[in-house]
Amino acid sequence: MGEILKKIDALGGIIIEAGIKYTSKLVLLSIVLATVGCDHQNDIDVKMDIAESLMNSKPDSALAVLDGIPVSDVKGKETSARYALLKSMALDKNYIDTTTFDILQPAIDYYIEHGTPNERLRTYYYQGRIYQNQGDDDAAMQSFMRGKEFCQEASDTLAMANLMVAQATILYSTYKIDDYIKNNLGAAKLYKAINRPDYEISCLANVLDGSILNNDRTLADSVMSIAQERVKQNSELGMVIAPYALSYALKFGNKEDIVDILHYYEHMQNLSDETKLDIVEAYCKIGDSSNANRFMDSIDSTSKVRTSLKYLAIQSDILESQGDIAGALTAYRKFSTTIDSIHMNIFSRDLLFAQERHEMEKDNLMEKQRVDKIIWLSLCIVFVLLIIIGYVYYRYRLGKAKSLLDTQEKQRLQLEQENLKRENENLELRSRQIELERHSLQQANEKLELERHNAVLEKQAAQLECERQSLAAENLRLKIVQLENESESLKEVLKKQKDLAKPIEDAIKIRIEMLNGLLASRITDNDSYAEPYGTWKDQIIQDKDEFMNTTRLAFKASHPKFIKYLEQHELTESEINYVCLYAIGLRGKEVGEYLQLKRHYHISSDVRKKLDIDEHQTNIGIYIRKLMKQL
Repeated sequence: MGEILKKIDALGGIIIEAGIKYTSKLVLLSIVLATVGCDHQNDIDVKMDIAESLMNSKPDSALAVLDGIPVSDVKGKETSARYALLKSMALDKNYIDTTTFDILQPAIDYYIEHGTPNERLRTYYYQGRIYQNQGDDDAAMQSFMRGKEFCQEASDTLAMANLMVAQATILYSTYKIDDYIKNNLGAAKLYKAINRPDYEISCLANVLDGSILNNDRTLADSVMSIAQERVKQNSELGMVIAPYALSYALKFGNKEDIVDILHYYEHMQNLSDETKLDIVEAYCKIGDSSNANRFMDSIDSTSKVRTSLKYLAIQSDILESQGDIAGALTAYRKFSTTIDSIHMNIFSRDLLFAQERHEMEKDNLMEKQRVDKIIWLSLCIVFVLLIIIGYVYYRYRLGKAKSLLDTQEKQRLQLEQENLKRENENLELRSRQIELERHSLQQANEKLELERHNAVLEKQAAQLECERQSLAAENLRLKIVQLENESESLKEVLKKQKDLAKPIEDAIKIRIEMLNGLLASRITDNDSYAEPYGTWKDQIIQDKDEFMNTTRLAFKASHPKFIKYLEQHELTESEINYVCLYAIGLRGKEVGEYLQLKRHYHISSDVRKKLDIDEHQTNIGIYIRKLMKQL
């Protein structure tokens, strides 16, 4: 039994492994097929892109590229529509006229509903061209007018211009010359915008033809001047406008203009039958019936020109000029019969009213849309009014119920407010008691804080007094040292320099006496020793210049290097006197009070500049005393 189970397990493993391999192969095959399909579709799209890029410059190549795409490979509505439109464009540009919709129909089915403005414009244009090939100008005009509705949104300028030209061709056949001119002028502007002078000159020629038929010389002259400018830029375009020059001369020129143009045509070979007919008309106008008859006979008997209205009308004039009244009458009758037939054909197809019918259809559609909009708007207004009425009624019922509830709630709230009022009065009494107690406690705390603050202030005042006394003692010590040093220095000067000038010697002695008295008063704290200093002080207050000069002389004797340093820095005598006040120990405020000059700060600034003392450095007094010690 165990062996059988093992075999069954092995067989199951083989089956599972085979299933996995088979599934993997199927998945791989699906991926390959999808990749090939995508690549194939991309190849078709690329070919159609190439054909579209060649469409205007090389339409034969574009048609060859499209013919190289098998129709069976074109799948999907959008791809089929694009292929159909491109194939119709290529056939038209290669002058291959089609009279069926077999090729274009996929584009009509898809683009009319789902296409962009450019795609709809092109589809309607080529639909109209097929109708024209069928001879159904009425249906063609309707297609062109539907396509023209997309010109405002579309960007394909060439398609717009081609549509206007095709529409103008039908308008010409129905004698709507004003519309024919308008369409050709619009197309000419579009062709000029995309730099297609060959198409532009053709439209201008059509406009010239229409203006001649309308006897509008102003327009004809304008078009002729524009056409001549284009011919100057490209002489090959002259062949397009030249045939209309004779018509222009026949309509607006004189006999000399007609004769000049006829001389030009006399030397030309291989003239078209239409041009020969214009020459015949010109000879008739100048009264040359023989030449007119000669060119008339040269027109091919099988040519369509012989059945045209113009030929019949000119033939009648020639026969009449030759005296053949019966022949002229027969030709005129044939002319009348032909023109009546043409008119009947036009009216039977209702072609003259195609544009009006299209406008009426548009107006009816817009009117229907307007009525539908009014109906929907009315329904919306009614619906909104019903909602508003329902909401107002609901609010009224809700307000009534709410009013009843509010009355009951007010009564309940009034009772609660009375109870709360009593409780608030009790709470207010308790809060006042608590506030009084808190205020009393706060006053006690403030009193304690004030006492503590006063104690701190007294302690700080005591400390400041100690520091002041200490500073005063230190200042006194420094003053004493300074006075001793200066006194000793001056005594030393008297000993060493016996040849001092009398004013300097007197100034030094007076200063030594003053310094000894001041030093004794500082040491003994007895003011009687400072009497010479007081006398000296009163004297220097009365005579400031004398004092400052004697001080400078004394420093010159005791500190000659110091005075010399000041002189080297170009300090004036008055500025040195000012510096010596700082040297004897006065501070800036004291110097200012002593001098009592408005220029005190200007002198200080000048001294700082000359001694190169930065205004943010130490004050000038400290700097001077330090400098004097160093020198």
